[in-house]
Amino acid sequence: MKKKIILTMLVCIVVSYFGRIEKEIIDELEVATAVGFDSKGKNKIEATAVMPLIKPDKTISNKTVSTIGNLSKEALSNVNHKSHKPVVNGKLEVALYSKKVAEAGIQDYIDTFHRDPSVGSRLLLTVVDGEVKEMLQETFEEFDTGSYIQKQLSHNMERGLIPTSNLHLFLSSYYTKGMDPVLPLIELKDDDINIKGLALFKGTKMVDSIPFRNMFVFKSLFENIKMAGYKLKTKEKGETEYFSIQGISTRKEFDVTHIHKAPEVTLHLKIKGFIREYTGEGVSSKTAEKAEKLMENKVKKEAEMLIKKFQRKNIDPLAFGEQARSRTRHWDEKKWNQQYKNMKVNVKVDVMISEIGVVDGLEL
Repeated sequence: MKKKIILTMLVCIVVSYFGRIEKEIIDELEVATAVGFDSKGKNKIEATAVMPLIKPDKTISNKTVSTIGNLSKEALSNVNHKSHKPVVNGKLEVALYSKKVAEAGIQDYIDTFHRDPSVGSRLLLTVVDGEVKEMLQETFEEFDTGSYIQKQLSHNMERGLIPTSNLHLFLSSYYTKGMDPVLPLIELKDDDINIKGLALFKGTKMVDSIPFRNMFVFKSLFENIKMAGYKLKTKEKGETEYFSIQGISTRKEFDVTHIHKAPEVTLHLKIKGFIREYTGEGVSSKTAEKAEKLMENKVKKEAEMLIKKFQRKNIDPLAFGEQARSRTRHWDEKKWNQQYKNMKVNVKVDVMISEIGVVDGLEL
């Protein structure tokens, strides 16, 4: 009986001692929602963190802290030195990298977040064309800057033209054989956040970009789309006509053949939508047919242009390599990389557009 009492007391002592968790009171912390990185010359990195400040009238403003270090980890650590409260990353929503930093490679930055257990895998990453510090110092009425950028990126991934991406998906693309990552490319324009295009990576280094006008076609090739919009332009009898195609949903399928000898990829893209607006004289079935052919030709031409660009740069953001690897045994990555630049890619586009439409009925 005495042994049981002693054992119980020892267990209680151990649990009470090792089970203690350091308390973190929110009012005694600086909660960062965004962190960004700018290049400041050779081996110099400026880190800028954004913390929301809620005023007595319930409006939100920002507190930004910037520090310079030789390494990303050092620059982030120095942020704490310049704050009168501990800065925590538990609510970090977005990480931003200037183009110069992205072109040099973001491996160390990604590694820092990946190893930090307080940072979630859904952290959004983006490249900034311009100075990140200037963007993070901008204020917005409804939200702090970090939350504002995160909400804009998330919205445009769900219902816009930005391909779905976050820390977890970036790492997955990086480590998957036969695939390269992409990230949104944004800029500060007229005191607001503007989506400029997509940053293309080889490994963790940005090597090129595509403009916003190509993002619909890229996202269609990258993943299935729901509820997108697209504008078409044509000339009839010397006059320019415009179509607004809405409620667009897409579906893609890959077919990879002759993998071991001379690989060939056929990409089937199906697009459905309806005409929301048309500047010509009335909308009829012939109008819809005209829009279908116009869109098929335009999307096919643009898709082929993008794929050739990727082959020239020897990057594979559409994961053709992963498609081939998953379809065959003994896939040779080195041989594939040699064949990729000259590989034949066939793009087949099938567009079905109704004269008018109801959003809820457009399922492929």
